[in-house]
Amino acid sequence: MTKRTAQGSYHAKLLAAITLALVLVAGYLRISAYRAWRRELSKAGFESTLDVPGHGRRVLIFAPHPDDEVLGCGGLIQQAVREGAKVFVALMTNGDASELALIFGEKDLPLTPKAFIKLGKDRQRETLQALAKLGVPSDHVYFLGFPNNGLLKLWRPEYWSYATPYLSPQTKMMTSPYELSFTPHAPYCGQQVLSDLTALLQQIRPTDIFLAHPQDIHPDHWATCAFVCYALQGIRAHGAAWAQQARVYAYLIHWPHWPVPRSLAPRLQLLPPTALAAAADGKWLKLDLEPDEVKAKLRAIHTYRSQEPGFDRLLLAFARTNETFARLGERTLGAGGLLAWQDEVNRKRKLKGADIQGVTLRLNTDLSVEAQIQCADGRLAGKSYLCLDLRTWDRRGRPLITSVFITGGAARAVCTDGQQLQKLPVNVRQIEAGRWRIEGLRLPAGSQARSRLFITCWGSVQDRLTDPAPPPSESVALDQLMNSD
Repeated sequence: MTKRTAQGSYHAKLLAAITLALVLVAGYLRISAYRAWRRELSKAGFESTLDVPGHGRRVLIFAPHPDDEVLGCGGLIQQAVREGAKVFVALMTNGDASELALIFGEKDLPLTPKAFIKLGKDRQRETLQALAKLGVPSDHVYFLGFPNNGLLKLWRPEYWSYATPYLSPQTKMMTSPYELSFTPHAPYCGQQVLSDLTALLQQIRPTDIFLAHPQDIHPDHWATCAFVCYALQGIRAHGAAWAQQARVYAYLIHWPHWPVPRSLAPRLQLLPPTALAAAADGKWLKLDLEPDEVKAKLRAIHTYRSQEPGFDRLLLAFARTNETFARLGERTLGAGGLLAWQDEVNRKRKLKGADIQGVTLRLNTDLSVEAQIQCADGRLAGKSYLCLDLRTWDRRGRPLITSVFITGGAARAVCTDGQQLQKLPVNVRQIEAGRWRIEGLRLPAGSQARSRLFITCWGSVQDRLTDPAPPPSESVALDQLMNSD
């Protein structure tokens, strides 16, 4: 053996040893972090047990995209079906905006509207197959057909009205192009989303509702929670007893560096992120799964071939020994009452922009509103801004919207009815670093907000707001959701 050969062999062995050491250290750190996380949650007592709905219960699961219902509730579905509950699933979108799915599924790159619509149909078929494996019949599955990556935009005033529908950049459609839809040719606007959700809720009258968590960082997931809660509140405003008694739970899919680890680990627990562990009104609820239930859930996940679970480790990471849910509580706001909403662990997400930590709201008897909003870093300029949504109903139960966009420390535009953006005499002033006060805001005439008000407050990063405000160009994520009963 020559000297050069010996040196090469030595260097190869040294490199292999260093690589092995790094792998072992990385694995040790991940395991240690997971164990520390688990001890912290157990010590704080964040988890209790979810009561599985049984005979006589009607479960309705809302999924922003095909596969979310299996990832978040695959074990719950199996146990609820076995206990005699009727399980229904509603898909908000058909997941037709996934470029990666087309790349995985085709040899070339047919990124055309026709190809995206075909992908949506494929994901519909996969959903029916996956749910059938878990015991849900096809006539219990509803496809609403709204645009993937567009639900947040439909929540906003710009695309709320039937007069201003949203154009999907993938399918190039303003209405649902799918034959298998809850409402054929449903227009892409917020009013239609609310109408479909209200009709579906009234048709099924669920006793237990499962939906995306309000802190989920995916815009479609946050918007799903907002839309469903708003529709449910509208039904409650009409005095429906079943709606008053319905229990609402949330499951989480998208959060930075979560689950831990982000890969297949069927023998580990699925624990909520520590940053959110205390954020729910009640405790996080744990649903233990038997090994055969985990295997069945994993088989259902693999049914989504268009998503290639073998490549996307995140999908496989939800096949664990348990599923985790948060119970969404209700708050009451009376005329003249003071409501303080604080979240000390809000959004540890490394996102720039308006990082909202708390909102204090006062609704006066004359329907005037005063609000204080706390931003963590005190910044509210450039591309960052925040929005305060006050949504209520008129005497006929029709939704009314008041949205205040604030940027640079001033209210740039206010929408009072969901039809147009306009300037109103609203006073916004900074009372201290990071704290903003809104005065002079008045809800639309005829608002029945003396006992019920639906509120969202959120900030974003890449949106641009000018004067007057055109439809913002992009969106990253919403910050918080609170609904008031």
